[in-house]
Amino acid sequence: MHPRKIAIIGGGIAGIAFAQRYRQLGGRVSIHERGMPQHDPGMGFILLANGFEALSHIGRRSAVKDLSYPLTDCTIRDHRDQKLVDEKLDSAHGITRSAFLEALGQDLPEGWTRYGQAFSHFEYHPSGQAHRAIFQNGEGVEADLFLGCDGTNSKVRGEIFPASKVSRSRVVELVSVIENDLLVARCRKRFMKFRHKDGGLALGLVPATRRKLIWYLQFDRQKYPTPEADPARLESFSRRLTQGWSGPALQLIEATDFGRTRICHTGALSPLQQYFSENVALLGDAAHAVHSFTSQGVNTAIEDAVYLAEALTNGHATGSLDPLAIYSETRRNAMRTLFDFGNMLQDEFLAPPTADQRIPLATTA
Repeated sequence: MHPRKIAIIGGGIAGIAFAQRYRQLGGRVSIHERGMPQHDPGMGFILLANGFEALSHIGRRSAVKDLSYPLTDCTIRDHRDQKLVDEKLDSAHGITRSAFLEALGQDLPEGWTRYGQAFSHFEYHPSGQAHRAIFQNGEGVEADLFLGCDGTNSKVRGEIFPASKVSRSRVVELVSVIENDLLVARCRKRFMKFRHKDGGLALGLVPATRRKLIWYLQFDRQKYPTPEADPARLESFSRRLTQGWSGPALQLIEATDFGRTRICHTGALSPLQQYFSENVALLGDAAHAVHSFTSQGVNTAIEDAVYLAEALTNGHATGSLDPLAIYSETRRNAMRTLFDFGNMLQDEFLAPPTADQRIPLATTA
């Protein structure tokens, strides 16, 4: 039995993954998501070996694999299409965010999730513990444990650790998804990246299905001022930055609906001293936002969810040490090197490319 009443703030990947694992272990939760069921859940990402291992604990590994696309290699070329680096990948798959959420959320009881509930603040007991989460629509929920799963710009984190700040990166990403089986076939199951010889500018391609391809343009905002989020301006910006490039740049732009293209301001969170305060804990990007170069945001969020669900269950069963403290220390140790590695990858991106550069992935946390 699980007597704790747990309220999850944020119905994205970390929140759903925790709910699924905790449900398997005999518990139940309520999920409070600020968006609505039909809202656009974003583009996509690369799942790596540690993410798949965590999915095995949730019983969703096969379901996710069925909706993803295998990536056997990472190839980096310069903007003239000359190969710089080529490495084999282990258990890597591209997937759209909507497909991943579909697979991850299978069989989760519908009544567990409440939409349109954007977090506002907590009400506290005299002891200092949070008693009730209040949402911007005036509703609230009482719980014994609150989990902040509300992403990089977490309002839950801002409430319990007001001094914590996400540092804005020099790197901005223009991201889109197209349906083009010829371009997917051209990638030949590779995650591909084309880097300009002067550094600070790159084009990435991630096949997500046999027909869908996620592509992005990464650029140094100090060199290239960020365009307005207007389709015509985004298209013009993409054409200007890739003018004269060899490779697939022009085909990608021609195949893109820039009305469905996003500008993403990347950033990272300096490591926190701990991932909880009293009875409020943080998971995923709310706890440890790392540079997007690592491709570990989603993978480590699933790991967080599995580890915390199991720590809470084992702690309740054995009366052992505080499971929140165990979770926090274990996951912080795992994330320290990943944060530093992300900084190194960003520095390499801003510099001219070399033949001995690292691939833009962190294979483990």
